[in-house]
Amino acid sequence: MINVYKFEDETEEQCRLKCLDELDVYNNEILTKEYVEDEKYKMEVVKKSDVKDFIRDYLIEVTKNMGLETKLEINEEDNVFSVKMFSNNNPILIGKDGRTLTSLQNLIRQTLSNQIKFNVKVNLDASNYKMKKERFFEKDIKNIINEVLKTKDEIKLDPMNSYKRRIVHSVASEYYNIETESFGEEPDRYVVIRYVEK
Repeated sequence: MINVYKFEDETEEQCRLKCLDELDVYNNEILTKEYVEDEKYKMEVVKKSDVKDFIRDYLIEVTKNMGLETKLEINEEDNVFSVKMFSNNNPILIGKDGRTLTSLQNLIRQTLSNQIKFNVKVNLDASNYKMKKERFFEKDIKNIINEVLKTKDEIKLDPMNSYKRRIVHSVASEYYNIETESFGEEPDRYVVIRYVEK
């Protein structure tokens, strides 16, 4: 169970000061949801350390029920919790095409959302599976970009999720004469890579 602390005061500054003082924390150690209600400034607050502990305990329990012994390394940066998992059977933990890993990630996000009604971003990886997959994807995108540079013909990529589209835009931004644009509606949103004269 994660504690959600509630504060209210006349102004945002007073409310925040009260929160930091009472919880004895710094700004970068909390997640907040802030709003105005009945002419009062209100904050709901959770400690990042509590979220980390919950993620660790929950994932260890779930993977134990899967028959796995798991060790976790959890880092938080810019309100995103990155979890590296190491188990005695990584193929089971990852699953076919990373499906088990994706399911675990969705499960922990939904459980956190139900617990504290906050949108907490959690990214799971096991045995650097996602990182390796991302590198292969980036390499593929670079090959496609080089093809566009050579032929000057635009290439429409297959539909992909927002995370992969961000990678495409990021990789393409490293090239001077390349421009990318997303089109369509989810889940069929796709990216076009084109050559531009500058």
